[in-house]
Amino acid sequence: MKALLLMTGFITALMSSASALAERLEVFRWQSNSSSPVALVQGMMAAAKLHEAAGAHVGIYRVDIGASGQPTFDYTLRWDTGEAWAKTKESNNSDEWQAFWAQAAESPSGNLLMSLEGINWDPSVKASAFKDDGPFRVYVWQPNAGKTAAAYAAFMKAKDIHTRAGAKVDIYSEGVGGTGAIHYVVSFKDWASMAEFGDAMAVSEEFRFLQAAAAGSVTPVASIQGEPVYYTGR
Repeated sequence: MKALLLMTGFITALMSSASALAERLEVFRWQSNSSSPVALVQGMMAAAKLHEAAGAHVGIYRVDIGASGQPTFDYTLRWDTGEAWAKTKESNNSDEWQAFWAQAAESPSGNLLMSLEGINWDPSVKASAFKDDGPFRVYVWQPNAGKTAAAYAAFMKAKDIHTRAGAKVDIYSEGVGGTGAIHYVVSFKDWASMAEFGDAMAVSEEFRFLQAAAAGSVTPVASIQGEPVYYTGR
């Protein structure tokens, strides 16, 4: 028990110190008001220009599995520093944003389903590192009580296995708007690469052993699949 508490404390301190420098994101999930998402995406593109001018990297992602009802999109903001994040937040009361929201209110094109903040576990990752990403899957996990250290070890081992198999892996801890869950993101250059990865994992004894060893340390919460529509600098 003492060893577990020490490890948990170490991980918490590590994540806290890294968060000051790590890539930070905010995700806003929107669902279209109609079966045609054109107006919603156009609104997101207009918002992206305002956010980019205020220092954010912007990603717009279409969710094709894991959503329900009308077309759904994730509007994602990323920053490398707290200063860049603050600059974007301070722009929220600008005349440009007031005009944008006034126009959007006249004919709403979507409903906000959720929003949350995330901190990348890897402090070396930059906000610009996502401009060439293709299709992706996000797996959301809740660490079980007393299993923080085991969950951390399992996710880091999974990242190693999946990276060697050709995936780009990013892991996030939820901040404001979340419940402390972990978001495990795997991205690929194209759908064919994702398919090859899935086939490889289906027969990977190393990954099956990890899954068995990690059983009981985390509980699955949700998962989605999608692809990028737009990213800053792409």
